[in-house]
Amino acid sequence: MTQEVFGLRYEFVYRHGHYMVLYKEDGLDSETLSTLQVRMLEANDVPNLLPLEIQEVDFNISLLYNLSAKRMLAHVLKVEGLSKQHFAKLLYAIVCVLGESKNYMLFESGYVLKDNFIFIGSDWSDVYLTYVPLEPIHDEDSVFKSLESLMKQLSQKLNDNERNKVIIWMESLSHIQSLQGYKKKLLALLDEQQHMEEAFQIANHYDDEQDSVKPLNMQMPPVKENELPKPLWKRDDGQQQVRKITSIEELPQSSSVTEMKEGQGNPVSFIAVSGRSRTIVLAVVILLIAFLWQNYFTYPTAGTLEITAGISVLLMNIWFIIRFLGFPRFQRFTKGSNGVNLPFLPIAEKLLEPNLVTPTPEPINIQNYYENLHMHTTLLNHKKPNATVFLGRLVNQPLGTRIEWQFEGTTKSVPLNNDHFTMGRGDASLKVDYVLDEAGASRLHAEISKIEEGYVIKDTGSTNGTYLNGEQLVTYQPYPLKDGDEIRIVRKEIKFRL
Repeated sequence: MTQEVFGLRYEFVYRHGHYMVLYKEDGLDSETLSTLQVRMLEANDVPNLLPLEIQEVDFNISLLYNLSAKRMLAHVLKVEGLSKQHFAKLLYAIVCVLGESKNYMLFESGYVLKDNFIFIGSDWSDVYLTYVPLEPIHDEDSVFKSLESLMKQLSQKLNDNERNKVIIWMESLSHIQSLQGYKKKLLALLDEQQHMEEAFQIANHYDDEQDSVKPLNMQMPPVKENELPKPLWKRDDGQQQVRKITSIEELPQSSSVTEMKEGQGNPVSFIAVSGRSRTIVLAVVILLIAFLWQNYFTYPTAGTLEITAGISVLLMNIWFIIRFLGFPRFQRFTKGSNGVNLPFLPIAEKLLEPNLVTPTPEPINIQNYYENLHMHTTLLNHKKPNATVFLGRLVNQPLGTRIEWQFEGTTKSVPLNNDHFTMGRGDASLKVDYVLDEAGASRLHAEISKIEEGYVIKDTGSTNGTYLNGEQLVTYQPYPLKDGDEIRIVRKEIKFRL
């Protein structure tokens, strides 16, 4: 499988770190490279460029790019997806990097603007580009053509509604032929998107507040034209009504109970707990928090830290509610015979609804049941009762390309129906073809792809690596597969079958 860019082949290797190598089969000589650009790259730490090392062996030069702590954009799109906001932030960061090229005497046409040569750091705006210091290509429009091609490629990762909006953005950018114009337009789009999201959030909050007070027949204040409505907390005190939470003890005991309005919700009461129960709850909360933080220190990542801290705060809030208020109890109401809403309690229902009789099932007459059994039993008749029923001919279907693994002594398999068969832990936002229920497996761990020569496998930037026949794969580097090859992901052993 030939992979080329700017006439150079590229592959991924591991040399005390992950690297991408650009080279020529017959050797890359020094005359092909731009001496000025190479010196500028060696003398300056150019921001947002992949660190470049020049390696020369037997007068043959190769370019090594350090990929440590960076993720390939092509795989980030598969794992995290893409939104309009991410699209604009990413494109703006790329244009900013291109605009700074002249400060280091670099040429805009030397950047490789493709998703498998663009790498992401901690954020969508933390972008790293691949720069190839070759002799300049005298094509002033090449960078804008590359940007347009990249935008079209990225727009395919959006959903239909967001793609239509982005297409409008792309049409407004198509007539711009300067990086400064790109930056101004993208900044305007980012500001417009931010304002729209803020207005949408305010409108949604207003709708939620309006829906919550509709059952109370509250009159909403008039809204002026071209003006957003004020939230509830900014209105006059006379316009606000607070719904009181009623406990069951506060309900009137007489038959003249006021009928509750529809949609008013379920009243809540709290059951006081003893000191011993509070101690038990506190111990359980402490154990859960300790378990969460132990899991974080075992697999320390930014996402795990946020989840661990959030759940810890939630557990402490639950403890304080139980400590000072007690256990919450939700009461639901049932309609009485006199049209009064009453608390649904089994004992109260019997006392307050004496006319309500629960029907009891009639006893089954065993003799009548078996005498009439033929009326509700179906028999399978056949002209020859002793003959064997023909259920159809079993045909051995070819299994085709698949992966196999052993589970409790039996062989399980999954067919490779897609040209790009993904394996990993997956989640709600990322669907993979084969879900790995293994601790240590990444969301998108590895991928098997179909090419003209056959099938290849590559590790997609996983944390714990992928092994083929006992050898660890270099991240993003494709390896050919043949029948019977063994793939190991964490502790899961899988066989590739043709």
